[in-house]
Amino acid sequence: MKPIYRLLFLLFLVPPVAHAQTKVFKAVAEDMEQEFEPIMQDGKPVGYLMFTQLEKASADSFNYRIAIMDENLNDIGAVSFRQEKLNIKAVSFEQDVLCLVYVKSNFVGKQYKNYKALDRDKGNCKTALFAQFLGLDGKIIGTNSISMNVTPEFTLAANSNRRGFGNGHLKHSIQLRNVSGKGFACFYGDDNKNNLVIFKTTGRLAWQRQVHDDASDFIMLTSGPEISLLAKIKDKFNEGGYEVLSYNAVDSASYPKFLVRDRKGNSLKVLSFDNDPNTGKPYVSGLIIDPVHGNKYGYGKALVHGTYCGLFAIELNGHTRKDIQAQFSYWTDGSQSFVDKDGYYQNGGVYANFEHSFRDYTGNTWFAAAGIHRHPRWVAISASILTAPLLLPPLMILSTGTHHYNSSDVLLVKQDHSGKLTLANTVPATKSDKTTAWTSFSTYGPLYYSVANSDTHTDYMVVDDRKAIQIYNINRNKMARTIPHKADNNLVTVFPAKEGYMMVYEFNKKEKTTRLSIEAL
Repeated sequence: MKPIYRLLFLLFLVPPVAHAQTKVFKAVAEDMEQEFEPIMQDGKPVGYLMFTQLEKASADSFNYRIAIMDENLNDIGAVSFRQEKLNIKAVSFEQDVLCLVYVKSNFVGKQYKNYKALDRDKGNCKTALFAQFLGLDGKIIGTNSISMNVTPEFTLAANSNRRGFGNGHLKHSIQLRNVSGKGFACFYGDDNKNNLVIFKTTGRLAWQRQVHDDASDFIMLTSGPEISLLAKIKDKFNEGGYEVLSYNAVDSASYPKFLVRDRKGNSLKVLSFDNDPNTGKPYVSGLIIDPVHGNKYGYGKALVHGTYCGLFAIELNGHTRKDIQAQFSYWTDGSQSFVDKDGYYQNGGVYANFEHSFRDYTGNTWFAAAGIHRHPRWVAISASILTAPLLLPPLMILSTGTHHYNSSDVLLVKQDHSGKLTLANTVPATKSDKTTAWTSFSTYGPLYYSVANSDTHTDYMVVDDRKAIQIYNINRNKMARTIPHKADNNLVTVFPAKEGYMMVYEFNKKEKTTRLSIEAL
């Protein structure tokens, strides 16, 4: 992977050595719009882009400005152009070419006096996928437009019960990834179809094909010259029902689809679909759904009654049975020393709500979970109402049988090559408030995700809870950094950045400024 500043500095005549690590952006005028997007290559940010809609150029077009930054937030240069209403969705980089994809529409964002005005305009409403390609000569080297079917919708304007603006929704959001040595893959679903599109780096359309539409969701992944789609299909268990569809980027040839199940036929809940950092081949990992209790999930009482029965990782090294390597690790058979057959971790006194998984650089699969505590709900009952011996105290404390739940530290469970599970680490986190047995886990904390440094082969867990953002070095089993959530007018959060770094995002509500800084893990 090449840092984008090394590829683009000749274009804009700036020095190849980049030093800037911090940049402050001020809010644009009310009649302008601005979007900050990472430039992605092979699933990692290699630069950044600020897309600004300027003043209106005509009745149906705007002036736009694209400001490009390298991985250290240094300004590289800018490109200006005029086009219909655009909403930027993703940016990717391959073979010295930037690919930007937008939704182009003549009704989204357009003001209407009322719903009937939009209804009369529906015959003229058009939407398209608009792809734009920037070369190293400082020019737009190509564009491509593919018509999309999006039903116009009316959205009321703020503080109005009549006026509004046009809107619309895609069935499946636009996804864009570079295809190494070939170009770019783009997937989306509109009202009529799910479309997989391959663009060459020249901007020309290589091929497109429709993908079956009986899936409720898709995740696209590119691995070398192949494109894979993880499709969520209808299944007996709501969290299960996954299959992998694969295509050759060169000639659009399709490979046999892979149904994601364990050897017993159990449905699997996928937590991660990504490329193995060592092999570059796809893998899926996640939870084995319990065949009895699997449709009860998402809240405390369901978890403690056994929603899941184990963890899995499947390596997709090819398209034949011998190319598939899978590890299925169960706790319902009582084989695990640190967790019982009901999924209870005796040492921590918690159940695990697994929501994230990833592969490390030595072939292990890691699973991260918020520890869920179950608390009896105690009440005071007068002894006088009980037919009890006189030896009882005046008041008794009895359990009503109803429990409360809350989350705390993040558990890290490691699955090795043989499928052996180990409770490896625990990352401290602030306890959430206690909730009822049927409260959704979506109201719990903390938020957490993993990032990696491919240069040092180090993995980190970022835990964002109430008090601070904690960055935990998994390899060294120690806290690397703590970034407090600032008070007053500032809101602070973090995002993955270049290898070994994080982007710290700080928004000042009073001054309406955004401060971005690239900081070492």
